Amino acid sequence: MDDEGERLRAECERLREEVGRLRSQVERRRAAVSATDVPGPEFEEAAGGVGKRADGAPAARAPQEPSPAPDPYASTGADASLARPRAAGSPAGPARRRWHRRGRRGGAAAAVLAQDDGSASSPRPRPSRPRPVTSIPAHPTIRRLATLKGHSGTLGGVWFGPDGRTLVSTEAEVGNLRLWDVPEHRRIGAPLTSALVVFQSVAISPDGRTLATGGADRAQFWQLPSLRRAGRSLSLPDRTQRPFEVVAFSPDGRTLAAGGTNDPGGDAVRLWDVGSRRQRGEPLTGHEGGVEGLLFSPDGKTLAVSSHVGDGVVRLWDVASRRQRGEPLTGHEGGVGAMAFSPDSRTLAVSASVGGDGLVRLWDTATATRRGKPLRARTVGVSALAYSGDGKTIVTLGFYSGLVLRFWDAATHKERAKPLELASLSQPTAFTADGLTLATGSYDDNAIRLWRIE
Repeated sequence: MDDEGERLRAECERLREEVGRLRSQVERRRAAVSATDVPGPEFEEAAGGVGKRADGAPAARAPQEPSPAPDPYASTGADASLARPRAAGSPAGPARRRWHRRGRRGGAAAAVLAQDDGSASSPRPRPSRPRPVTSIPAHPTIRRLATLKGHSGTLGGVWFGPDGRTLVSTEAEVGNLRLWDVPEHRRIGAPLTSALVVFQSVAISPDGRTLATGGADRAQFWQLPSLRRAGRSLSLPDRTQRPFEVVAFSPDGRTLAAGGTNDPGGDAVRLWDVGSRRQRGEPLTGHEGGVEGLLFSPDGKTLAVSSHVGDGVVRLWDVASRRQRGEPLTGHEGGVGAMAFSPDSRTLAVSASVGGDGLVRLWDTATATRRGKPLRARTVGVSALAYSGDGKTIVTLGFYSGLVLRFWDAATHKERAKPLELASLSQPTAFTADGLTLATGSYDDNAIRLWRIE
């Protein structure tokens, strides 16, 4: 019976993939048929005029990007052979990789509708939904929900959407991105592929409608779940710069923060207006060692920026005034492993990426000073952490003999439950916003495993 059940599950998965491929083919054919009514960006650029929206109304031409380059992105119905990067700077993640150009994937460009081009007719981003209040049980257990397979290369990153129902995963060495339905434990549609760059970072808008991808010299926007292009990309005139290796949406979805390790001087964070695709004010500078992590507080008032220089350094910025709050936050051995704001935005938890104590320091976001004693997870660093939805518990994930989950009282900084051991060493890792669902990557089979704290 077990063999027969496994065979049936495999057949169901094959049929789902086939349906996804057929849907992609239908969508591409519809786009090709409607190309005369809804011109894509290449047609509009050649014509120098306007096209029509799906409702027949004139569509304003999208503003030109500086130093236009061939669009390397295409959403396809099947995996394809992709160009590999020239060099990988660090095994710790894709943030330091470099790429080179090896041609452009063939195929018709997808049509870009006027409502997605960032013009005044575009719908304004909806405000973020209230975070569900959830708590960690007094005696938590861990249950494996599913194993998600579909990547052939080493995983580069995993990211949950704000509501925890969508998971995005990328590969570390090729431009391959997949969407997953978390409750249904299945793939969503066809992968997004690129022959030019790797998707180094991902951010999902608070309303769950838009995906932003960061890749070296540009950030791109995509509709969810279709992965169709959503208007113009962000870039700088000098495309030798790489200021989009890390991206993050503000809680209201109107601003995208972007930074990178290879920006000139390696010290700038830029804030972009998502609707107009223009920079908001001057860059936030002074991040020696480059930008490796970006995180907005839930209330949108604070932006935390982590850098790798000596021990990991975090700087807190007041988003409204563009001023740094207090002195830099230091003491995170080997660099910053993870960051998490408390639901009330008053505390920032920052972990060290290495070190035998698995230290997590808690910081007052108003004064940039420490809150009490650090958490000592007694693991080799802490790679992921999260607050529970009610803000009463902090969950940390680090490596000892395997992956170890620990649970901490957010007020007393004391362990409040027995640790749980998951599996052997895995990367990358990510928590949902409520700290109850965990995704872990695997070095062995390039699969993603979903876990639930109960």
